[in-house]
Amino acid sequence: MSILCTLCGAMAQEETGEFLKLPTVSPERGSSTMQALQNRKSCREFSDRELSLQDLADLLWAANGLNRPDKHTNASGKNKQSIEIYVCLKSGAYRYDPKANLLHKITTSDLRPAIADWQEFAAKAPVSLLVVSNLSDPLYNEKEWQLLPAYDAGIVSGNIYLFCSANGLGTICRTTMDRNRLKSALKLTDKHMLHLNHPVGFPAPPMQNK
Repeated sequence: MSILCTLCGAMAQEETGEFLKLPTVSPERGSSTMQALQNRKSCREFSDRELSLQDLADLLWAANGLNRPDKHTNASGKNKQSIEIYVCLKSGAYRYDPKANLLHKITTSDLRPAIADWQEFAAKAPVSLLVVSNLSDPLYNEKEWQLLPAYDAGIVSGNIYLFCSANGLGTICRTTMDRNRLKSALKLTDKHMLHLNHPVGFPAPPMQNK
């Protein structure tokens, strides 16, 4: 079942239709760390195959989930945990809630074209993750610590790459995106900084020689 069908069905089952509960993460999946590093690369061509809801849940956990009661899979400068992950699908856009292990629905608009901007290949990926920092903590007003959220975003990006590499998925880290459109559609504030995005999908099969 495709992620789009799964999401639509699950959303219909919720009383409010405003959130989607994700399945429990499956930490035993994937290749070894060394194999994942060996196979890590950027992907710019995606197949039509959709991710499953389990794929999405595990991907988000790897990116920014909780592996302890109050600590994330990604390191966080001064433990401020400023990173927020937004999930853009054909069916709409959602904010990942790692503590509750669910997606909060924000809009039914397909924001993948805004993620892709002028690089059209990125819009073909079934999932696009947007890595955002919430800078509401006063610490980030101090010059000494202003770069911490960018470092945190880079660590999250590395987690996404390794999960995809270990599980047969393709991704690419990008800074290109229509930031104004995304901030408006996702109802973000001036305290939110859009760092990176990761289109994710199964790589397109290589062209066969005729």
